[in-house]
Amino acid sequence: RSLVPAAGGMFRLPRKLPEHIANELLLTGDPLPAQRMYDLGFVNVLCEDGKVMEEAMKLAKRVETNAPLAVFEARRVAMKTLGVTEEEAWDVSSESMPYLARTEDFREGPRAFIEKRAPRWTGKKKSKL
Repeated sequence: RSLVPAAGGMFRLPRKLPEHIANELLLTGDPLPAQRMYDLGFVNVLCEDGKVMEEAMKLAKRVETNAPLAVFEARRVAMKTLGVTEEEAWDVSSESMPYLARTEDFREGPRAFIEKRAPRWTGKKKSKL
């Protein structure tokens, strides 16, 4: 217990957990049970021992059903807007729609819906307009 969470824990915990919980963990070094971490929203899913990869792959399969460029943009905006004002976040977010509107996948999603079929994402950045 003479060490500190030097791998980013000292600044990551207060960003992810309520301040008083983060301080308790940082100052005591006490571990938190998985159920408590789940209840606090620090982890998304609880699974049985040895099933973490299986659960991770289920999540990955859900993500991969979406258009890859849209997934990339959603993640980019989420990461770029951490710690900025709402006005700045809107500025960053508003860049995404015009960009995505020029992709082939932007047209494929509604087309697949109308045709009642699974979309065939290409991940191509520019559509032939």
